Amino acid sequence: MTRGRRWFFLFSLNVFVFTGMLLPTGGLTSAVAQESPSKKLGAPQESPIANGTGRLYIFRPIRSFGAHIDDYITVDGIPVHRLAPGTGFYCDLAPGEYVISVARHKTSPLRVSLAAGQASYVCVMLHPQGGVSPRGGALTSDQSFVVRKFEPEFGAQRAHQYPLTRETCKR
Repeated sequence: MTRGRRWFFLFSLNVFVFTGMLLPTGGLTSAVAQESPSKKLGAPQESPIANGTGRLYIFRPIRSFGAHIDDYITVDGIPVHRLAPGTGFYCDLAPGEYVISVARHKTSPLRVSLAAGQASYVCVMLHPQGGVSPRGGALTSDQSFVVRKFEPEFGAQRAHQYPLTRETCKR
């Protein structure tokens, strides 16, 4: 075995052994977990739903497809929050029906009924086929969005994966 190969072999072996000893004890992983932003996201920061109101959560998952395209989410036609991938917001509203849409983009508006003490979860996703340029398949700024309501348990799990901002949704 040549001198260079022996050195590389011993170096690789040391790295492997050191990594193998460090990870089971929690070494780097516990330090990373302590600094993880996920501990600062979602429900722990939120105040309880005010009496006589419901809470509307709207979020957009992280996807590489169309990550550069964002716009304002509207509640009953009023722009509330500019929603980028991996972000979300929530607001407390009086019980009633609300229409959720994306400003200046092709969207099938979603009607959401909100009751007092109830939380509703809405996911906004870029539609993978609408607005694709005929030449080269490039994304254009006229992409369409899909707005969907999630079941409460699944919606809560998904929404709280992202940083949520408190907003004021006015009628």
